[in-house]
Amino acid sequence: MQTREADALGVLQLQNKPMMFKGALSHPETFDFRTITLPVADAWVSNVVAGDAGLEHNFIAAANELVRRGATAITTNCGFAIRYQRAMARALSVPVATSTLLIVPFVAAMTGGRVGLLTFDSRPLTADLLRLAGIGDEMRVSIAGLEGTATYEIMSRPDAPITVAQVENDLLAAIERLRRDAHDVTALVFECAGFPVASARVRAETRLPVYDVTSMCELLMGGVSPFAAAASRR
Repeated sequence: MQTREADALGVLQLQNKPMMFKGALSHPETFDFRTITLPVADAWVSNVVAGDAGLEHNFIAAANELVRRGATAITTNCGFAIRYQRAMARALSVPVATSTLLIVPFVAAMTGGRVGLLTFDSRPLTADLLRLAGIGDEMRVSIAGLEGTATYEIMSRPDAPITVAQVENDLLAAIERLRRDAHDVTALVFECAGFPVASARVRAETRLPVYDVTSMCELLMGGVSPFAAAASRR
């Protein structure tokens, strides 16, 4: 079954060069449904991760442009855009999921255990930020970030010349450290939209369920488009 031209996921991108490996959010062949992308003005890894409140208008404006072009749902390629989730959801005429942080409570409820949350940078992932996604103090979540790794340094660059192997190796090392301190982790959630290229290897080596931005987008589009939902069942 072919997806209608109007049935498309709108992906808001940062100005840093997006990852274009198949399986990455911005690659046109990652999903069975169409994606349309648009960089957000003045949005870079540095200021979005740091929490630039002045970018809210830019995210909303770019999202509305994607809706005008036919997007039936909106996501972003940076999980720290969770700061703009509420304003965007109020302003847009289509569903929006800015960050995989939104699915952490869902994964916790499904697995009944501790969620290991892997993030680009754990330092700005404060309790206040987590609460924007419904992650409360009562929820068992352990966090590990990639700050200090080669992946962090490379993905912070405008051209971001990262390799899949680099992301896989740095993520697996972070997960190993996390699991040494938290032995009861039952599932992993990747905050960073650059991490899905490592999901298959992480699943294979950890034997844990892994949820990432592509998992979230399949759910997002399955709810708004019968064509996308049918494609995902093929």
